[in-house]
Amino acid sequence: MASLRLVRTVSWYYFRNYYRSKSFYLMLSVVILVSALMTYFTFRYENNLSTILPRADMASFSPGLKEDVFGYLWAFVLLDLPVFAAVFFGSPAISSEIESRTAYQIFPLPVGRSKLLLSKYLAAVAVTSLCILIYVLVQASVFIYLFHSLGISFFQSSALLVLFIFTVTAFTFMISGIFNRNTYAYITVFLIYFLVFNAYEIIVEFLYRTTPYYLLNVSADIIDRVYFNIIPDPFSTSFTLSPAGTSVILQSVGVMVSYLIVSLSAALIIFERKEVK
Repeated sequence: MASLRLVRTVSWYYFRNYYRSKSFYLMLSVVILVSALMTYFTFRYENNLSTILPRADMASFSPGLKEDVFGYLWAFVLLDLPVFAAVFFGSPAISSEIESRTAYQIFPLPVGRSKLLLSKYLAAVAVTSLCILIYVLVQASVFIYLFHSLGISFFQSSALLVLFIFTVTAFTFMISGIFNRNTYAYITVFLIYFLVFNAYEIIVEFLYRTTPYYLLNVSADIIDRVYFNIIPDPFSTSFTLSPAGTSVILQSVGVMVSYLIVSLSAALIIFERKEVK
């Protein structure tokens, strides 16, 4: 119990530092801007889906299907926001302590390094979730106003989003532990997630005609695939308007949980052995 209280106290301390930072207000501004653009887009094309889907027969679109179309688009746009937020709040988590020399003050404190890292991790997850929550609440408000309901896919997508936030934050913490400078941590996370993962995905799909579901960015696509099971394959135009099945969802959950456990464990090991020079 004492350990839990300690983690909670330290997490609250770091959380206050996060939401008072320039990074928080920058991320908050981005989320609000994207939410406003998606709101305008939804109201503008709510009755003009044929503009978005030229071959679509408007008469065949039931209110539920129309809601799923916009739900997919909102989720598709949402996918990268947790990554940017996690980079802002997670990448400097360990490297900043070394670069700014604050490690000299915090390492001698009567708080174990593992508790310190877990506290900072929970604070980063909390502040990232706070930013993303605004987007989700705006989407919910728009959908309730236009469609008078929130389908099951919305709640499935939101639950998977929470897991993704935990996972991608853990991943950024692991990368942060490798470097002693914030800039290197920022750049490396972006390069791995947006360049290396995507390049590897394209190569595998091109050579073997299969999607590497074990990549973090591919498993994160389940956040929008619960609306429509559109497999992200640039070499195929086949898709289905049915939502992803239970087996597909469980597969993606398993991949994200694996990344979460491995990344957070690696971050803890690295931080425990980190030396201040």
